[in-house]
Amino acid sequence: MKSSTLAVLATLFLSTSALAQEAAPAPRTYSVKASDSSLTYRLKHTLHEVVGMARPTEGKARLLPDGTLQVAVRANVADFDSGNSNRDAHMKEATEAPKFPVVEFKGVATGVKVPTTFPSEQAVTLKGQVTFHGVKQAVEVPMKVVFTSAKEISATGNFQISLEAFKVERPSLMMKKVDDALDLETKFTLEEAK
Repeated sequence: MKSSTLAVLATLFLSTSALAQEAAPAPRTYSVKASDSSLTYRLKHTLHEVVGMARPTEGKARLLPDGTLQVAVRANVADFDSGNSNRDAHMKEATEAPKFPVVEFKGVATGVKVPTTFPSEQAVTLKGQVTFHGVKQAVEVPMKVVFTSAKEISATGNFQISLEAFKVERPSLMMKKVDDALDLETKFTLEEAK
């Protein structure tokens, strides 16, 4: 009698556990829509400001049920276009683009939830790492995340890095180097992967 009661209880427990696992929400995976996304840099010199833009070559975001957002985005250094081919060639030389062809960001934020009404905006801070010119540096990127629907997100942010921290020789113009600070602006559209 006792063994049959234990068997029934074990079966009930296993059935309840299986149902709970089935009911648990699954992580959501989003892909960056390159055509609607960009990474822009602003580089300042005493005489002018240089602005260059590239489309990401790859990007994914994963939103876990506990609100943890994991992001990974990369772009080709050679793709940055400032509208001046000579200046772009010089920047590719300064950043050693053939040797270090990719700039990459990986980061994590917490407390992100898929809302129930749309559009819905959330402010998050991605804490992560930028890999550029063969160097990895920790960064924090404040982002504005807008859920336009449960399946589409737009995310924008601004942050700054130091060229010298990434061991990039600052280009000069008229014997004066550009500022060490490089301002970066991110604009991404993400769609839920099917």
